[in-house]
Amino acid sequence: MEPDIAVVWGRPGKGLELPGMLAALREFFTAQCVEVQLFDAEAVVNSDHLRSAAAHALRSRERKTMRSVSLPMEILLYASGRRQIRDAMAILGLSERTRRIAVVLVGPGAAEKAPALLKELRLAPLSETEAAGGASALERLGVPLNGAGPEQLTDLALEQVALLDIER
Repeated sequence: MEPDIAVVWGRPGKGLELPGMLAALREFFTAQCVEVQLFDAEAVVNSDHLRSAAAHALRSRERKTMRSVSLPMEILLYASGRRQIRDAMAILGLSERTRRIAVVLVGPGAAEKAPALLKELRLAPLSETEAAGGASALERLGVPLNGAGPEQLTDLALEQVALLDIER
């Protein structure tokens, strides 16, 4: 049985306080038995993009072909379409410029635990429409749009995620 995957979106309060946020994230991870990864939402096309990255990372863990030492880092690699953590972090990682955050939770009851995590991280909940990067996220990921319309953005993001398996 596949673990639950949930994607939620949030906005930091006054500013992004990474040390405090990461400490709260570690505590939540330990207490709630879910694995969590945070992303700069401006580089995320939509929820399907992150769900696909999480599913590919889970399959990679199952097959013992992970490139990284943890599932959250593996999700980051797949979401970015990059093999190197440094490159993936440069594209999707949180920084002082981050204004909206996408959160992936993987594990039992992930969807039910997501609102508590947003509260713990002091993130105001956002809808996917308010937070996701859409076409500009693909550009940030280095995916050429080649005249693609809005209805094709998800396909391009999913293709980017899947290409990481091919480029082994």
